[in-house]
Amino acid sequence: MTEAKEVVADSNGDENNKNAENGIDAETELESAIIRQVEYYFGDVNLSRDKFLRQQVQLDDGWVPLEILIRFNRLAKLSTDVEAIANALIKSTSGILEVSDDTPKKVRRNPEMPVPEMNEERRKELNTRTIYAKGFPKDSLLDDLLKYFAQYEDVENVIMRKYMDRASKKRLFKGSVFATFKTREQAEKFLNGSPKFEDTELIVRWQDDYVQEKQEEYASKREQKEKKVKEREKEVQEKDDFKLPTGTVLHFSEGSETMTREDIKDAITALGTEVAYIDFKVGDKEGWVRLAKENTAKDLAEKLTDGKLKISDKEVVFKILEDEEEKTYLSKTIEEMSKRRRNMKTFQKNKGRKGGNKYHGKKRKQDNGDDGPPKKVQATES
Repeated sequence: MTEAKEVVADSNGDENNKNAENGIDAETELESAIIRQVEYYFGDVNLSRDKFLRQQVQLDDGWVPLEILIRFNRLAKLSTDVEAIANALIKSTSGILEVSDDTPKKVRRNPEMPVPEMNEERRKELNTRTIYAKGFPKDSLLDDLLKYFAQYEDVENVIMRKYMDRASKKRLFKGSVFATFKTREQAEKFLNGSPKFEDTELIVRWQDDYVQEKQEEYASKREQKEKKVKEREKEVQEKDDFKLPTGTVLHFSEGSETMTREDIKDAITALGTEVAYIDFKVGDKEGWVRLAKENTAKDLAEKLTDGKLKISDKEVVFKILEDEEEKTYLSKTIEEMSKRRRNMKTFQKNKGRKGGNKYHGKKRKQDNGDDGPPKKVQATES
């Protein structure tokens, strides 16, 4: 059975004095870094979420060979010398680690200090002693931050807050961290101490307060964004909510196959009536005329002889659309006009994204600012 050298915790006095009392040389800066790193691996925060290390812990009564640990990047950067690492860990005074006497060297978390179960209650408890600190140089390394926090009492965990830079496709440091202290009192002492990093005073607050502020900020931005979307939708709706004048639509039939829109328009305007739109294509013998001014259809009909108007050597028959018949026609017209305007906005938007196309700059024929037939026919405005 593996024998252990237990490192006994002592909350009072200087660590180097304690080591000297036990006949252990004072630890070097490298040894301090090794101790800090391995204590982090076996600490409450990391061990509860490190799946690989938890699996290793279950294999041999909690013992993990140092040969396994030196595969971990951060420890390997400090040292891969198993004996040197073991000698450093013996000098730990936290009480969290035990180092084996046998070979190969092993380390484990003190069995008398079981890892707390990570549940919702545990997460909330961790939050109560976790602080947010901003103001660190953005080129800082984790080692710089760990060294800085090492001067404070029992900082269990330091998380560098990063973001994905789109240009470099790399995760870059924001200049802020979340740091978890062993007790809330120690965290509170840090907050109230006006901490500085070099000559820069840090912006500090409780993590929960920071998260709440950001949530409120994001909610406000989301609300503003939704408000703008609704305002744009309202603007579009108002623009699309056409109201065409009534008493303006006539159906015509028995026309010539060679008759054109220009022929129809010329014949009607000759009677002193303004045309808004002609729903018709060459070759058809019938179609619709929509006049520009309200209730002018009856005025035009009164100028016709027996409801007929000569167009291209043909007596074309005109009939006024009234009540539901006109309402249905105008509703279809409005729907088609709205659809065409939305499509045009989408086209313009896409054209801007693509840098234009071969149709850019060409004019679309319009008459009186009106557009669009109610049916899918090759109608244009006249």
